Amino acid sequence: MKGVEKRSAGRRIEDKVVRKRNSRFQELYNIGQTITSEINMEALFSIVMDQTNKIMNTERSTLFLYDDYTEELWSLVATDMDKNEIRIKKDMGLAGWVFQNKEQLIVNDTYNDSRFNLDIDRHTGYRTKNILCVPVLNRAEKCIGTLEVLNRHRGSFVDEDAMFLKSISDYVAIAVENARLYEDIKIYSDKLKTTILIAEKLKRAKQHLTKFVPASVAQILDQDPEKIMGEKVPMDVSVLFIDIQGFSGMMERFDQQLVNDMVETHFSKYLLCVDRHGGELNETSGDGLMIMFKSDVLANHAQEAVAAGLEIVEENRRLNQALSYPWGDIHLHMGVNSGEAYVGTTRMKSVTGDRLTYTASGIVTVLADRIGQLSENTRLFIGPETYAMVNNIYPCDFIGDCRLKNISESVSVFCVNPLGGSNSSG
Repeated sequence: MKGVEKRSAGRRIEDKVVRKRNSRFQELYNIGQTITSEINMEALFSIVMDQTNKIMNTERSTLFLYDDYTEELWSLVATDMDKNEIRIKKDMGLAGWVFQNKEQLIVNDTYNDSRFNLDIDRHTGYRTKNILCVPVLNRAEKCIGTLEVLNRHRGSFVDEDAMFLKSISDYVAIAVENARLYEDIKIYSDKLKTTILIAEKLKRAKQHLTKFVPASVAQILDQDPEKIMGEKVPMDVSVLFIDIQGFSGMMERFDQQLVNDMVETHFSKYLLCVDRHGGELNETSGDGLMIMFKSDVLANHAQEAVAAGLEIVEENRRLNQALSYPWGDIHLHMGVNSGEAYVGTTRMKSVTGDRLTYTASGIVTVLADRIGQLSENTRLFIGPETYAMVNNIYPCDFIGDCRLKNISESVSVFCVNPLGGSNSSG
């Protein structure tokens, strides 16, 4: 009978031990859920310390993480201590030994272990009686820190305690990796936001700048910005010059805002004509436009330049009928010339910095301007090279062999008539 009672008592003790162990495993599972759900690094330290002390039944605990940059072990907070950052050398004390060797360590008489760093106790006034310390290993088995508990409330640390603390450290490793990933994502997100803002600003700036540069320049900037600084290249082009007849007198006698509004209204309509025929606005002045036409075949861009010019003649007539100004109708000087010009960037240096313009330069451009100055009353005058390319399409009147400013030889000038009509100067 006594034997039965002894077995029953022994079984009750075993059952109690099993229940206690099962309860501890349940606590370990709950702690793991709590720790791995935290992605804020500062909060993670506090949670790890608090939860570890509960399951390990200890006075204090410390999580040390390795700093790759300084090659130190650091901790943000220790239980019951101020939230101060602690840093130690990676090989200092018991935590340093565990980190270096990637092995757990149980020391139940710390002051008699030469590896224990007494300076921390001297500094804090705390007496460390025993320590259990385990490495914190990530999925690649790299040691990223240590987790230690100090001063067990009852008795000494045993191997079972080490097993539970190692399980906690596995949860900690997952949480640390997640927190670091979260911090990296935050940093990347902030940089991405900044990059997006800069890109949006550049896009808006580009949208505004494209209003001031030719389409070919915008295309070059998109494809290869370095090419914009390249040398000018010879190219067959047709150049159309337009300016407003009597503009200086308008500015002198009438309200400047009204004159400016007129210029914007007329030139906006003219540029629609230019766009339809593939021309590019290269330069503007207060009352003038320089427009360049390019293509692989000289005849093509000459014909497009003349077609655009005739559309502008018609658009000018329509605007004069629709709009009334105190100075009367608007008339234009218009000239087209074709041939080889040097096309590209012109750099002008000054003390305030370099200024770039993209244009066609050479005698072709000069002649287009001079021929345009001969024209009056919105008649389209063209040079001999352009005439050779379009006379079989558009009827033209010979104006004469004209002497042009600063041009040594006379130049044959023609006036283009709209199809089906005549616009002879007589």
